[in-house]
This record gives sequence, C-alpha cells and structure tokens, in this order.
Amino acid sequence: MNNWDDLRFLVALSKTGTMTAAAKLLGTNTATVSRRIERLSDTLGVPAFVKTADGWRPSEAVRELINVAQNFDGQLKSTLNNQGAGLDVESVSLSLGASPIIASLVLFPGLGPQADLLTNVQLTVTERREREGLGENDLVVQFGRPDQGRIVARKAGEMSFRPYRFRDSDADGGWVGLNTSTSRSRILRQAYEVFAKEPKITVDNFIALHRLMQITRMSGPLPDLLACQTPDLVPAAPETAPETLECWLFYHESRRTDSGMRRAVDWIIQCFEASGSISATSVAAD
Repeated sequence: MNNWDDLRFLVALSKTGTMTAAAKLLGTNTATVSRRIERLSDTLGVPAFVKTADGWRPSEAVRELINVAQNFDGQLKSTLNNQGAGLDVESVSLSLGASPIIASLVLFPGLGPQADLLTNVQLTVTERREREGLGENDLVVQFGRPDQGRIVARKAGEMSFRPYRFRDSDADGGWVGLNTSTSRSRILRQAYEVFAKEPKITVDNFIALHRLMQITRMSGPLPDLLACQTPDLVPAAPETAPETLECWLFYHESRRTDSGMRRAVDWIIQCFEASGSISATSVAAD
C-alpha cells in the first residue's frame, strides 16, 4: 500500500458502517470515501468491504489492516493527550457513547459534583442504541458486557428496573411499555407477567415512557432511579424482585495509557457510585 492515508478511510467505514457516516467522520464527502475504498480494493485484489443489510462490513482481507490502523490511531491519541496533560495547556477531546437512560440518570447528574475529574477533558456525549463495538466513539457505556474487539472493559455499576403504578390508579387501567421485543428484554417480560395483558401504548425509550405514564396515569416498567423522581409511583408488585442490568464501559486497548481516558473512566465510575451502584475491577477482552 503506497498511500497510508487510505487507512483513515478504512477505519472510518469499519466504525460507521455507511459511506455517509464515514464521510462525516472524516470531514469529506461520500464520493471521496467510495473512491478511496475502491482504490484500496484494487490494491488488495479483493473487495475491502462487503455490503450487508446492516451496512458495509470489512472483508477478511482488511481485518488485520484495521487492527493495525486502530492501534496506531489509539496510541497516537494517547501520546498527544499525555503530552497535553503534561504541559497543562491542551484540552483532551473524547466521544462518549451511551444510552439515553444511562446518560440522563447517571452521567449528567455527575457533571456537578464529579465535574472536577473532567478538567481539560472536552466530552461529546452521543446517543448509542444497540450498536456493536465502539463505532465512532472513543468510550462507550452500555448495558451488558461487550464480547468482541480488542478492548478494555470494566463493570461500572448496575441499574435496577421494575413495574410501577400510581398510588391512586385503577388496577385494571392498563399499562404502557417499550417497542423492544420481549424475547430480548427481561424488563418487559417481567412487566407482562405482572400486568398479564398487552400494553396499550409503546414508545422507544424509558424517558418517553416515564413522561407518558405521568400524562396517562397508566402503569409501566421503569428504572428505580427514574421512578423515584415521581413520589406517586409505587412498585406494582412489591413482592417481586427487580430486574438488575449490569452497566459496562469499554474502550480500545491502545488507549490504556491515555490520561484523558483515565480521567473519563474515573468520572464514570464515580457517577455510578454516586447513584448507588457498585463498581468492579477492569478486565481485558479480545
């Protein structure tokens, strides 16, 4: 490969899965991304990417190249961040991907008491919905432990959920839920067992669900952290134990020594501790 700059396009498309998103990440246009990937495929003699229903996926021919490029990119960012921290003049930029419920209930409240941990860290928080891997993010916080990629993973804490109702509500007044399939959600399965009927209305996320419950006075499943913000809500089945989901953070292994990453990780752990969760030790995953 004569043009090492092509590796930037390789990594961007592998992270985003679409030409448009890769172009946005690189600050260029879709035609340029397509042209660079096509040139790389010609150099290799095989397609660099394969189009699937979920977007562009790297072929076996470029997986090792992607690993090399990602390691280099991560090590470069770590070196630059550490140099900036040493000089105490540079701001470290990090992109953090998290679900809306984790961001709203755990991370955003920590921007007050724990904000000093993010000194000189410029954080961009993006909404992340069921996408595997880091994607465009430097750091991700999600429900469940990640199981793929060259990453460092750490359990940050837990979040408990249970069905709730209003104190003065009619027991047969119906309930509202999420659009998620019950086969993929222990939280919804528990709600179906407690309410023993189909939900009247479903929405995309718990923030919208909480608001819908306040407006309709219907029952529904919620995180305990969110339900406690509405004093009139009580557990619909007090004798039933809540469903508890583990929350994990992870980042690329090349960022282990990144001072900015360490500060962001410490901040996230403290946010979970402040919310009542228990943190755990870090582990590496291949």
